[in-house]
This record gives sequence, structure tokens and C-alpha cells, in this order.
Amino acid sequence: MLTPLLLASLAGCAANRVANTPAYGNLLAAPVPAQESGIADDAAVRLAASYPPAQTRFALQHAAQDGFGTGLLARLRAQGYAVAEFSAQTPAAVPSQPPVAEAIALRYVLDMAAPPGLARLTLYAGGESLSRAYLLEGGGARPASAWIRREAAP
Repeated sequence: MLTPLLLASLAGCAANRVANTPAYGNLLAAPVPAQESGIADDAAVRLAASYPPAQTRFALQHAAQDGFGTGLLARLRAQGYAVAEFSAQTPAAVPSQPPVAEAIALRYVLDMAAPPGLARLTLYAGGESLSRAYLLEGGGARPASAWIRREAAP
């Protein structure tokens, strides 16, 4: 009974997004730092399973000014990833930064999948998306589904 609800909430629908909200980032209404930290730990482990540390560069495609985003970037760097943070300036306006052409584009969406207490994280890395549901309870977050991986069509 929970599986169909979980799969439906993971599928999501862009049309259900509230107008004037950002397309990427942490969209939780009242994020709890311990929950964000636990989800960031899990996300970094999952990315390490697909992309080898010390051989992979990520380029974040949006600002990461929330607890989840800053935590994820810190964990990725601690694992040995090079991570270029998003800058609203054009690369031509910042001559001191090397081009990040070989970096893998990275974006994330952390939002509520089905209130109360079911959040969804979707990581967009290169040509794939990785999604997982989390049960938010007791100030923490625990996985409520397996990781779902989707590759972009060639």
C-alpha cells in the first residue's frame, strides 16, 4: 500500500511546483539542520558510488545557500571531489577561474514529496538523475526508499 504512494510521490510533477519558487535547491518550508545533514551524508555516499572521487569534477549549476547544499559540497570535497560553485557572473568576467568544461553539471532538488514528513531528494548529475525518499521524524531523516536512477535519452 505504501509502495504505490511512494512511487507516485517520487515521480513528481513539475506542474505542481508553486509559482515563483526556484527550480533547484532546498525547497523544504522549514528545514531541520540534522535532517539536512543526514540527507547530505547519504547523497555524498551515493554520488561516490557512481563517480570516482579524486577523478571527478562537479560544477554546481545553482546557488547552494542552504544547509543541505553547503553540507553536500563540504562532504564531496572531503571525499576528494573538485567542486566549482555557482557564480552569477559570466566566466569572461572572472578571468582568474579556469574553465570548467570537463566538470559534470550538478543540481539538486530537496522538497516535500507527501506531507507530513516524507521528503524527496533528486540529484541531477550529468545525464542522469538520482532520487530517493526520506522519512523526516524525530529531528532526523532516514531513507524511505531505494535510490532510483534515471539516465537521459541519448
